[in-house]
Amino acid sequence: MKRWGILAVGGLIAVLLQPVEAVAAEPGAGWSWGGNDSGQLGTGTTTGRTTAAAITGLTDIVELEAGRQHTIALRSDGTVWTWGFNEMGQLGDGTVTNRLSPIQVAGLSGVVDIAAGHYHSLALMSDGTMRAWGYGSFGQLGNGATTSAQRTPVVVSPLTDVVSIAGGRDMSYAVRSDGTAWGWGLNTTGQVGDGTTTQRTRPVRVGNLTGITTIAGGRDHGLAVRSDGTVWSWGDNTQGQVGDGTLTNRLSPVQVSGLTGVASVAAGAYHSLARLDTGAVRSWGQNSSGQLGDGTTTRRTLPVAVPGVTGATAIAAGRQHSLAVVANGAVRAWGWNTTGALGDGTTTNRTSPVTVIGLTGAAEVSAGRDHSLAVVPDVVTEPDLTPPSTPGTPTGQSNSSSTITLNWAASSDNVSTVLRYQVFEDSDTNQVAEVTSSSTTSVSYTRSGLAAGSTHTYWVRAVDASGNSSPLAGPSSPITVQEASSAIFESDFSNGFTGWTTNTGLTLDSTQGSPTAPSARGNPSAARAYAARNLGATYPNLCHSQQIRVASLGASIDLFRLRTAADGGVVRVYVATNRVLWVRSDATGTQRSSGATVALNTWHTIELCGTVGATTTWTLYLDGVQRGTPWQTNTGTTPIGRIQIGDTAAKTWTINFDTIRTDQSPN
Repeated sequence: MKRWGILAVGGLIAVLLQPVEAVAAEPGAGWSWGGNDSGQLGTGTTTGRTTAAAITGLTDIVELEAGRQHTIALRSDGTVWTWGFNEMGQLGDGTVTNRLSPIQVAGLSGVVDIAAGHYHSLALMSDGTMRAWGYGSFGQLGNGATTSAQRTPVVVSPLTDVVSIAGGRDMSYAVRSDGTAWGWGLNTTGQVGDGTTTQRTRPVRVGNLTGITTIAGGRDHGLAVRSDGTVWSWGDNTQGQVGDGTLTNRLSPVQVSGLTGVASVAAGAYHSLARLDTGAVRSWGQNSSGQLGDGTTTRRTLPVAVPGVTGATAIAAGRQHSLAVVANGAVRAWGWNTTGALGDGTTTNRTSPVTVIGLTGAAEVSAGRDHSLAVVPDVVTEPDLTPPSTPGTPTGQSNSSSTITLNWAASSDNVSTVLRYQVFEDSDTNQVAEVTSSSTTSVSYTRSGLAAGSTHTYWVRAVDASGNSSPLAGPSSPITVQEASSAIFESDFSNGFTGWTTNTGLTLDSTQGSPTAPSARGNPSAARAYAARNLGATYPNLCHSQQIRVASLGASIDLFRLRTAADGGVVRVYVATNRVLWVRSDATGTQRSSGATVALNTWHTIELCGTVGATTTWTLYLDGVQRGTPWQTNTGTTPIGRIQIGDTAAKTWTINFDTIRTDQSPN
């Protein structure tokens, strides 16, 4: 769908037949991401993906349009190519066979614009006429002769002097050179906009609209922009997608309240978008998946701003997700994400915009039911000479006798969404690793093969895709590798609770972002959640560590207990409701605060080392740092033969446990 220029002559408005500025002025590559059950990504497979990647095998693309589960591409030579779902013939290749890779629509040349409905496709010819193919049961093909599906293109008649087109679910739209808008197809809720609910198999005038510059179709509603920058809408309004402050269906166009200076519009299933001349974006309608991008899931019957999107040059709306091209051709996305249609590497719905990973230089976007598309022109751009920002100074800890895990705050860059981080050890010229990350918050790296007891310092530097390097960050504080010791056992729960003789209320949960998923998660509601295991022998000297991630606390929770082989109490570590760590002697009931607080939703390593017997000393570590002075107290004289994680009391809490390790001697 292209934007067309407006010429004012003697107070009259005329629409030029030539586009002033096509959305993708230069041919280039197509990119796709999201759902792919019917091959709509054009990758030759039916495997979806949560980040953007180029569509291979098709070049010189100037426009991409997404149907419900199919894709249409227009090349610079005027040919049309399609792929994806084809049960209704919407690919136009004469068959009903799904296509996993692009195939040319036979008999079409000289095409200047394309559009897609749910199960039908449209093309605008250079002579101002239109072609349509695919599902036609509601007259959306506009040829008047039949409502049967058409597997090859037919002429939309009578309609000439067309300059812009759009498809809805089961209807079609066109703008003519005189600035009038036309519609045809399903009309049960007024989606044709002619003041009736009569199905139309040939084009009819959309109200009395004049001066229309661009048009868009949703599931059952339409949008149009006038030359004065106002937006007009019609059709289904059950979710407020018409934008007039009501939930009343409109059979004829009404003005969207409070919008001026609009450059383009896009329509989803039940929501609408508008891009202003300023580059700001407005949205309204259904918001159950966050598709309005305002940080809520609240339905809006009037336009609201989309925070975090500025300088937008193109927009698109899928069934329940939205896209916008912003500075440097980056793409921002928000809304429904179960199939990865937002391209941020996750399947988490987003109520606020996130950046599509690995995609820059985009000029145009389009969105289907659960997949997304972008055109990246093959243009020569000015070289990127701006380096990334300086990353954070690395911090770290040793979790074994041969490794150190480093963490640092991520850099930002004006172009690159993926950065390379060079890691230097013991000297700012001794590079030992390079880590690639798209994170905008923090980066981690585990250095292995280190000598037990050795001490190291680290520096990091970020490098963008153009080879620009940030200033060096560091050095870290000295980090000492744990001394070698004979581990009694070590588990990251990769094999579940194998070896645990007791498991009550703990489940495996791989969604919590654990260091080594899956992790054991406690989330009881007035129930017990703990697991225990016998060590197979008894030990007077012991050092136990485990990684934890606290999400919520309803009371003080036991993190772990060291017990006798007969399950008698020795010592425990617990976290209080104020998140301060405590050590408690189960033999005498005495306890001591560490003075250290654990952060919520952050992975920590907690380690307790000590002895039982006549002389007892216990030392607590948090993230490799000793907390307080060693605690000398009576914890009995019976050696330790059993460990327990979690709490045997009925409490409400959510904590993940991971990487449990018990050694015979303190580290």
